[in-house]
This record gives sequence, structure tokens and C-alpha cells, in this order.
Amino acid sequence: MSKVISLFLFFVVFNVWSNTIELETFFYLTKYQDFEEAKKVAAKFEDEELKIGLINLADILSDRTSINFVSLDANDANELRFVKLLILGYQNAYASKRNSLKAYNNFSDALKLSEIIGKPNLIKASLIALLDLFGSEIFIGSKQYESYLERFIELKSDKTDEALIILYNLVFFTKADDDINDIDAQYYNYIEKLDSIFAKFPKSHNLFTRYYYEKGMYYKIEEDNEKAEDFFLKADSLAAQNSDLQYLRVVNAWQLAAINYQKNDLEKAKRYLKVSQKLARKLRDSFYISRLNSLIFKKEGVNDSAYHYLRKSIDIEYQLGYKNNTLESSILTVQNQTDKLKLDKLELDAQSRKNRNWATFLVVLLILGTAIAFLVYSNTKRKQLLAEQQKRLQEQKVTTLLKEQELSTIDAMIEGQEKERQRIANDLHDDLGGLMATVKLHFNSLHSKVKDDKDDMYEKTNNLLDEAYHKIRTIAHAKNSGVIAKQGLLKAIEQMAEKVSVANAISIQVKDFGLDNRLENSLQLTLFRIIQELITNTIKHAKATKVNIHLTNHGDSLNILIEDNGIGFESNIVIAASNGMGLKSIDKRITHLDGTLHIESEPGKGSTIIIDIPI
Repeated sequence: MSKVISLFLFFVVFNVWSNTIELETFFYLTKYQDFEEAKKVAAKFEDEELKIGLINLADILSDRTSINFVSLDANDANELRFVKLLILGYQNAYASKRNSLKAYNNFSDALKLSEIIGKPNLIKASLIALLDLFGSEIFIGSKQYESYLERFIELKSDKTDEALIILYNLVFFTKADDDINDIDAQYYNYIEKLDSIFAKFPKSHNLFTRYYYEKGMYYKIEEDNEKAEDFFLKADSLAAQNSDLQYLRVVNAWQLAAINYQKNDLEKAKRYLKVSQKLARKLRDSFYISRLNSLIFKKEGVNDSAYHYLRKSIDIEYQLGYKNNTLESSILTVQNQTDKLKLDKLELDAQSRKNRNWATFLVVLLILGTAIAFLVYSNTKRKQLLAEQQKRLQEQKVTTLLKEQELSTIDAMIEGQEKERQRIANDLHDDLGGLMATVKLHFNSLHSKVKDDKDDMYEKTNNLLDEAYHKIRTIAHAKNSGVIAKQGLLKAIEQMAEKVSVANAISIQVKDFGLDNRLENSLQLTLFRIIQELITNTIKHAKATKVNIHLTNHGDSLNILIEDNGIGFESNIVIAASNGMGLKSIDKRITHLDGTLHIESEPGKGSTIIIDIPI
């Protein structure tokens, strides 16, 4: 009987211990902003209510929108109550009618409870919620956030924590009431530390989007609009690839609009602002968008529209209560808030020590009777994990083989296309070009023999022969143009732009940054053909007079941006069409290069095509 009781107590303790480890893992993943993996961990919980709560929390963190409301129950276990408090706090923070005070109270209660539970990742999750809440206020006039940031620094355990601490400091610097141009040396010190940390992070780290955004803010403060725009575009490119970071695209698009407003490129500014408006889901975002719209229309001299958007932004500002600084005013009404937090912490530490002592005593009593069961379970678990790993390795081998076969097919197709282009160009130049030269020679000889008075007819016929000869040479050179080994991608694109500009009365400008080193030949050839096809589409369909081609080497990736001032198009309709002006074929080639294609266009506003290719 005693053995049965001992075994039962062991499995109870082991189940609690296992759930605690999984809960720590879940909140570590949310800190890292890997919400999909966090949901996979949540799905392993046997407690159905806790499982649903964790999945809902991951959804609200990734989407930044409110979901079905939850309610607290007096019988809830500490872990479940903690999760519910976080959900309630984020719902109040992200609701259409934001209630910052309720969100603050929910997060504060979650912090107290996490201290009782005594798990660092749970405490960090509460502190992150509070710091995000303070950072999302439009105006920050006091230092109420400092005690929570100091507590987070105490718990710092890895480089991700260190990066988050610096990111929060930068947010609070740029949100302060002081003039942003008067930021002291501490701000630049934080930027240098951030560069040092992210230089050691893998490029797959999910915080790179926030890092690029803060770098964009830094160059914006430095009034280097070109570099600022480059970093905001990099941040947007990463956010576009991650479904969990779509909310960041709203503020990225707004910053790009603000930069182009500073550069007096008002049409581009309005285009980015429309993207921000399309992605915006919160009333707070509408405040920023309306205020910038007002400034743009004012600069254009459209005073009616400028006043309309200014009035709209002021109405939203008072609706949200930011001028009264509701959150900080409410917090300041609580007397001795900081002292109370410290006293609560001392009390919670004492309670945590007491709980740990009892747990240690219980484990010591059970360890002798449960050692064999634990070893059996560990062995079974190890075999299961090995089997799963072998299965995953086999699946990866099959996937890799299929991908290699598909890439070989595409390489062969491209090689065949190049050979066919070369053959056609040679035939046009050598055979038909030579034939036209002979016809011209015979025609001149015939004229010298006949010598009648029909000189006008001769001149017209002679001009037509010259024109036909030059067109054949032009077609031959166009078909034969490409990434010649001695020239490289940049030179080939510049030559193509020069020839197309002369032949089609269109101005094509090529700008590059960081293309000093050559790329691999097959990659250069594929990229050249993609750009050549996009320029051909522009000439055929866009009715544009100006085209800009930007090539930027970011070290590990190549960014290609093609924009024109043509008639534009409904991008979603064109891409969905069966042919889509060749865009589906281009998108497939880019996908096989592990790249991304992003199209922004609307009728009458021109079009912008952004391509990111890893190199």
C-alpha cells in the first residue's frame, strides 16, 4: 500500500514539474516572438483550460487584436490565473477603446502572481507586458516605467534579454517629452551596444525586425533619410515574411511616409501612408496617420484637406485621452507605489522560499521510491525521441532531394533559353544581317546602272533598307545582351537601360549600393533576365516615362527595387490572372532563389516592385 501511495505522489509531483517546465518554455518563446512554436508547446498541456488560454495568449500577442473575453475564477490554479490576467491586460490594451489603467492593473496582478510562482520567464512575461504598455503611450512624461525596467535587468539571463532592455531604453528615449534632437550621448551608446549584440545574433532571430526599425529611427534623428529609409525597408521586408509580425508593418509604412515627406516626395509619402492605413487596426494608429496626412496636404497647399485631417487627429487624441496622460495620472494617484512594489516583493520572496522548502522536503521523501520509475520513463522517452528524430531526418532527405531535382530542371531550362537566345542573335546578325548588306550593295549597283530621274524613289527605298538593317542589328544585340562574364550584373543592367532608353524614349536610371563584389554567374544571369522581363512589362503596359532601378547589397541579401511613374494597375487582380504579365513566372523563379517578391501599385499612381534575394 505504501508503495502505491509513493508512486501516486511521484506522478503528481512529476506532472506539476513537467507542466512548469513547459510553461517556462512557452514564455521563453513568446519573449523571442516565436509564437507559432509557443502554440505547439501549449498544445502539449493536458489541462484543457490552460491549453486554450495559452493558445489564445499566443494569438493575441502575434495579431495584436482582441479576442473573446475571459473571466477569473476563485478556484483557478496560479498558472491558469496568471495566463488569464495577461490575456485580460492585452485585451484592455488592444481594444478599440483602449483602457490603459485596467491593462496596467491586470499586468500588475500578473506580476505579483508570477513572483509567487517564482519562475523567471513568467516574471519576465509580466514585465514585458508592462513595459510594452508604457512604450505604446503617445506621450511619456514621467519615469513610472523605471522600476519595472530595473526588475527586468535583475532577471537578465541571456543576450535576448540584453537586446530587449536596450530596445526598451531606446523606445522611452524617443517617446520622452524632450526635443528628440537634444537626446544625450546615452542614446548613441545604446545604439552602439545594440549593433554589437545583433552582430552576434543569427539572421533568423525574430528581434531583427525591431533592431532594423530602431536603426531607421537613429538615422532619422541623424537626418540621414537615405539610410533611414533603407533600414525601414529592411524591417518591413522581414515583417512581411513573418505572419506574427504583421502589426509592425503599420508603423514601418508610416515612418517611410514621414521620411518621403521630409524629402518632399509627397506622392511617395501618400502611397506609403495608404499602406499604413490599409494595415492599421487601432484607433491609435489612425491618430498618427491623420496627423501626417494633415502635414502633407499643408505642404501641398490643399488647406481644406489639411484642416480636415488635423481636426480628425485632434478628435482621436482627445477620444483616447492621451493629452491627459490617463495611464500615468492614474498610477500617480496610488500613494507610495514604488515602496509598495518593493514591500510586496519582499513578502513574495519570503513566501517563495517557504514554498521551495516544502517542495524540497517532499522530493527528498519520494526520490528513493521513485528512482526506478523515473529511469524507465526516461529510457522510453529517449527511444521515442530517437525514433522521431530519425523520421524527421528521413523526411528532410526526401525534401532536399526533390528540391535539388527541381533546381536542376530550372537551371537546365535557363541554360537552354540562353543558348536559344544566342542562336537567334547569331542567325539575325550573321545570316539576315549579311543578306540585308548584300541587298543594299546590289541596290546601289542597280541605281548606278539605271540612273533615271526617280531620285526620290531611290532615297526612300535606300532609307527603308537602312532602317531594316539597323532594326535587325538592334534585335540581334537585344537578344544577345546578358550578363557577360567580364561585365557582371550591374554593367549588364546599365547597358540594357541605356539601349532601352534610347530605343523607347523612356528614362531609365540605375542606382547601386554595395555591388563591388561579383555574384555567382548563374545567379547574375537569372536576376538579369528577371529585371529585363520587368522592364519589358513596363514598356509594354505601364506607359511610363521614368523608371528607377535600385540595387542594394546588404551583405547576406540583395534588394532590387523597380519603380515607375506609369498608369499603375490593381496588383491583386493582375497577379491572380492566369498570366499576370509574366509575374507568376517571375515569382516562381524568385521563390526558387529563396527570395520574396512584393508589388505595390494602384491605377494612376505608378508601381513599385521590391525583390529580396539571399546571396
